[in-house]
Amino acid sequence: MSLKRRWYDSYDEATNAFEILKNLDKDSKKRLSADLTEIIRQIKDFHKEEEEPELSIGIKRVIGLYHQTVNNRRWYDTNSDLKYVLKTMSTLPTEDFLNIMEGLNISLKD
Repeated sequence: MSLKRRWYDSYDEATNAFEILKNLDKDSKKRLSADLTEIIRQIKDFHKEEEEPELSIGIKRVIGLYHQTVNNRRWYDTNSDLKYVLKTMSTLPTEDFLNIMEGLNISLKD
């Protein structure tokens, strides 16, 4: 039984996607990071056009971002491309984050 320590650990889509990402080779991680960065940019641009964009990402995420910046203990902290994209992705609304995780699960499964 694994301890769910991070805000995204409670979502099976995220847990599965992170496991898939972890096992990709370095070049695949780099290409995927570039694609995800573009997707995140488009999502953020879309939300900027909304009349009342979501203002808060939640205290758990804020604390997680702080610890991520300070501690660098996650497996993806050693890969600057993934570290950037995953940190940026964590600032998205939960629904958008989960949609990306679901898409990763579908497109990257064997």
